[in-house]
Formats: sequence, C-alpha cells, structure tokens
Amino acid sequence: MNPGEQDVCRMVLEALPVAVYLVNREGKVTLWSAGAEKLTGYLRQDVLGRLCEIEILEHEEAGSTAQPATSTNPALLSPNAPSRARVSVRCKNGHYLAIRLQSVPLRDDKGRPIGTVRTFEPDSPSDFTNRRQDRLGPYGCLDPTTGVLNHSMIQARLRESLNLHALYPVPFCVLCYEIDNLPNLIERFGQAAVDAALRVVASAFENGLRPTDFLGRWLEQEFLAILPECGENDVMKVAERLRKLVERASISWWGDTLHTTVSIGATVAHDSDTVSTLLARAENALRQSSKMGGNHVVVISA
Repeated sequence: MNPGEQDVCRMVLEALPVAVYLVNREGKVTLWSAGAEKLTGYLRQDVLGRLCEIEILEHEEAGSTAQPATSTNPALLSPNAPSRARVSVRCKNGHYLAIRLQSVPLRDDKGRPIGTVRTFEPDSPSDFTNRRQDRLGPYGCLDPTTGVLNHSMIQARLRESLNLHALYPVPFCVLCYEIDNLPNLIERFGQAAVDAALRVVASAFENGLRPTDFLGRWLEQEFLAILPECGENDVMKVAERLRKLVERASISWWGDTLHTTVSIGATVAHDSDTVSTLLARAENALRQSSKMGGNHVVVISA
C-alpha cells in the first residue's frame, strides 16, 4: 500500500462512527481511532503501547442474569476467530458505558496471526435511556438528580409487577441499594459531590441492568431496582456484578478522583407479597449488608 492509499485508509478510519482499535499479539494497543477517543474519553497518548484490557478498559459482562461478572478479561473475545460480546467499559470520567464489542483476527499474507482488530459502539441500554428521557421527562416521571425513575414512578412499576405476578407467577426480584458512608462524603466534599456520586452510581447500575429492568429513586439515599424474569438463583449474580461495577467506577470532582461503594439488599417476590412485605424484606437485606461494613450483597429469600 503506497503512502497515498494509507492516508485515505486513515481518513476513512477516522470518519467511521464506531470506535476502532488494534491489539497486537502481546495484547498492546497499536491503533486507537477518533471514535474510540470520543466514546471512552481516553486519548491516543493514554492508550497506545499499553495493555488495554488490563490497564485501560475494564470490561464487565453486562445485562445478563444468567452469567457471573467477568472483569478485565482479554479472553472475552477470541483472538483466533471473529467474535462478539456485550460488555460495560469504564470510561476515563469514571462512568460505565454499555457497548457492543466485536473482534476480528488480523493475519499476515501467510495466514499467521499478527493481532486483533476490535470495534465497539454504544449498546441499546444507552439508547433506551435517551428514549426514556425524551418520553418520560416532560411528564415529571424522572428523578431530577440522577435521571432514573422517581419515587412515584418506581412505586407504580412495583405495583404493576406484583399485579402481573399474581396472574402469571414468573419470578421477579427487587434490589435496594444505597451508597456507603454518605455522611462522610457530605462532610468532606458537600452535597454537590454526593449528587455527582449518585449520578455515577445510577449510571453504573443502568449500564449493568437490562433495558427491561427498572431503576428508581425510592428514598433520598436509597434506590430500588425491579428485575423481571429474574429468579432467586440469578439475583446474587446480578447484584454482585452491579456491586463490582460501582466499586470500579470513579467520580471526578474538582481535580480529585473519588471512589465509592454500595450496600445491596435483594429478595425474590412471593405469591402472597404486597408492596409492603416485598420492600420490608429487601430493606432488611439492605440493612444487613450495611451492618457488614458496606460493599456487600445480602439476599433474603423469605
């Protein structure tokens, strides 16, 4: 390929709406497109020559109730055959972004592997979030601080889930979570920093949940997630994945990088449940999780 053709190829690469990067056989990044910079916030100088999956992009399996969390796993995509995965990636600003990641092996003229080309673009949860903002925002259904459903809306969704469960007893679960050590965060950095932490944690949860799940602000410091078609065997896996997503997230605050964790309580709905009994178990599980020192998950079945 002559220099002119190389320039054209680079122009095409930079114009693509998806992110593209190249990983060599040692796992180091040798190419990082403008699309990758835009989506992740990492510039070329942050990434080139580094072990991307270990040092930069922390992959977490996203949106599945059937699989456990997989963190920082270069084997997520095969280097020997085209493959796809849906993951969440931690961006430079600390937020997690749900993406569709595709991998294609790169070979020399003798068929020997020399690297892997990977492309990624935002996955449907982000699109769903934007549509929800457009459709529900004008009707006062969203929490103004975090953008998730407000108390009234998540309460209505919970009643609806219980009514549906009475007709068709498909399992569903409820998660309650709160940020650990919020009083200390308020004392050190103020309420505005707490609001920033609430937004980052809500973003991590939304990118770790499925589009069919519901997340809302239940109390001032407590949030509620409803997981349809999720049984007792799955809820611990989901909650642990969400806990790890928050643990790895970061909040940029006036030159500082803040980190936080969450306590999570969960329970599965029973045939005899009301909103009060279901929430009582979930909140009891949350209190137990908090008493364990935070950054824990407790599931109460009955």
